[in-house]
Amino acid sequence: MLIFTDNPDYSQRIITSPVQMASVEQRSIPEILLQISRQLYPEKDIFTGISESNHCFKYFFISEYVSFSQYDMLLRFANSGHTFRENILCFAGSGINFHGFRQRKWISVIGNIHLSLLLHPGQPVERAEIAFLILAANAAAQTINQLKRVQTKAKIRWVNDITINRCKVGGVLAQTQIQGKTIDKVVLGIGLNVNRSPEIDNDQFVNTATHINDHTDGLVYPLNEVLDILISRLEYNYSAILEKKFPELLDYYINHSMVIGEKVEVYSDPREGRSTKVAEGIVTGITENLELILSGQKELVRKGRIKLINNA
Repeated sequence: MLIFTDNPDYSQRIITSPVQMASVEQRSIPEILLQISRQLYPEKDIFTGISESNHCFKYFFISEYVSFSQYDMLLRFANSGHTFRENILCFAGSGINFHGFRQRKWISVIGNIHLSLLLHPGQPVERAEIAFLILAANAAAQTINQLKRVQTKAKIRWVNDITINRCKVGGVLAQTQIQGKTIDKVVLGIGLNVNRSPEIDNDQFVNTATHINDHTDGLVYPLNEVLDILISRLEYNYSAILEKKFPELLDYYINHSMVIGEKVEVYSDPREGRSTKVAEGIVTGITENLELILSGQKELVRKGRIKLINNA
């Protein structure tokens, strides 16, 4: 895996194995990759190094700080019509203008993970419209649950939030690009609070944030160790999707749902204006299309935001 950065010392703290970094001239970087490096490291020296990692990702861009959403940058890159087929990782230590689902503001703070990925499946994928969201959500929850000293297991709050003890510890994004029946490109975004709990705006849907190391009985997991596990879980789940093992991923998502058995109110989620309540009931299940099954409701819940009644 070829690493790009403008700060070798910082990058070495982000990866788990030593990598010899050297300055590189922009003219020696393939033109297609310059589209990314010029945005991430404008008017800065660029350093590269080769990691011995066997991950499916060929390029890893590491930034201590960025002033824009790397997820959006990779979306633009994916939509630029290029023929590039390699998988890319982008990590930021912190930054501004990050966002979550439906452009909701994501507060980034130093010590947490802000990771974006570009994948190139190049094949049909079962239920692709939700498969990659499940891939990312599972990977985040699996990462936390793999840490032996985490006292309470991570759960997935429908549809894309990761929680510990009902508090938000992370969130994921996914967008696919389809050509015919083939999934051409996929962009994923993952935010995971490792060392700090960002201050978030309280509302009826999410009112408390937490971080992983607040649930480890005094043991502090280094960010690079958590990141390495996360990348491994992303790769494992990606391979499972390509090997047509979507049902296994779906089972994990459902079995680690935070909302099944909970009484909820469902609200509309307009980009502008106020949300309105559209349904309520106890969540009795989640379908293979990630629809909520509510007691007393004939209609499945396909979209919206949920409020936990007993956690208001």
